[in-house]
Amino acid sequence: MGRELRQRIAESADLLLSALAIKNSRIFWGSSGSALFALLAEYPGFRHGNIVTTAAEHPALIAALRRTGAELRLAACPGGKIDSEKLSALLDANTVLIAIHHVHNETGVMQDVMAVRQAMRESASRALLLVDTIQSAGKIPLPCENAQVDIAVVSGSKIGVPGGGALLLRQRPEVNLLWEYLESCRTKLYIAGRPNPALAISLAEGCRYCGETMQEVSTKIVHINHYLRKNLASIKLANGKRITFTISPGNASPYILHFTVPGYQSAVLIRMLSHSQIYAATGSACRAETSSPSNALIAMGFNRNDAYAAIRLSFWRQNTIEEAEKFIAAFTDAINNY
Repeated sequence: MGRELRQRIAESADLLLSALAIKNSRIFWGSSGSALFALLAEYPGFRHGNIVTTAAEHPALIAALRRTGAELRLAACPGGKIDSEKLSALLDANTVLIAIHHVHNETGVMQDVMAVRQAMRESASRALLLVDTIQSAGKIPLPCENAQVDIAVVSGSKIGVPGGGALLLRQRPEVNLLWEYLESCRTKLYIAGRPNPALAISLAEGCRYCGETMQEVSTKIVHINHYLRKNLASIKLANGKRITFTISPGNASPYILHFTVPGYQSAVLIRMLSHSQIYAATGSACRAETSSPSNALIAMGFNRNDAYAAIRLSFWRQNTIEEAEKFIAAFTDAINNY
């Protein structure tokens, strides 16, 4: 039975790579994206030199990178997109890792991962490229092959799978050293547990199903996103201002819609919406109820007041246009009764 289960996990690794259209890579299973970030923070290869990232990354990733002890360099991301020229200025022969997101967990902005890889070829060819694809895997095509991503991080919690995560590691000499270290975390250092078979198999099957239905679901979500953008833009605020969309449709994942309501506290609006059984967010769930504004929005150039006025809507396959219509009605009512 143990051998059969081991075989199922191995088959799930192949299935996951196939579902995400990734070749020449290996899978290291984990319990979640945050847990895998924490494990990467212990890798000796990241302790020296410098690591380049942005202040807009997921808090779990930023915290893990700080724990490496390496010099942390933050690339500018005005409007959410990484400035390629300023990124190049931060890279050098001592850069060991570049860590960025593909789709931002809060704003939905999509990074040009190919441009990042090109900058690496010119200034930091031996560094590893880590891309957080937790918000894009199973939803939109990944850039892993074209951009030769060394480490991709995926999580089941964003596609309806009850937990589980994985590191997708490209097979090349520098990454193979990381793979050997991760294996030793389980067999020698005992700082990583054995893969959970149910989570590994579920994550692979979930990504397979998402891949097979991606176009159908994406078409529906794009329609919902467009409807909300059109109707939110027509809402008149009491102060004479207008709702502002953080990211343009062409630069954002359709699965996340982020906007600001100038002059209104988004936390109050969220609570008002919840009375109509509409559940949205003021930002990233991992920073819910904190007293400070979103680090990501501040890094993007928002002032504190606008950062506190931000609302994030996220969509998945179960959402309908009828729910979007209900949202517009409830949101308009919340604005009028604020």
